[in-house]
Amino acid sequence: MPNKVSCFGGETDSDTGDYWRLLIEGSGKTWKQDQRIRLQHVDTGGYLHSHDKKYQRIAGGQQEVCGIREKRADNVWLAAEGVYLPVNQS
Repeated sequence: MPNKVSCFGGETDSDTGDYWRLLIEGSGKTWKQDQRIRLQHVDTGGYLHSHDKKYQRIAGGQQEVCGIREKRADNVWLAAEGVYLPVNQS
């Protein structure tokens, strides 16, 4: 069953429900462009999850995300766009 999860607030307005663990799929310790990851909610153990169903009326075309405890193909994420910094690997 999906869990409601959160991530809001700042340094002075936060709680443990805001904590997520970044898990890199495959080898490597650095999250790189197009590398698949999972985001695991620390308090519940659930993985950030989505699916191919989209809202029709309330938020037309948008998808819902939630936390789900099983590792599944639809809770794997990747960063396709953004600002990327060079990494010196030693």
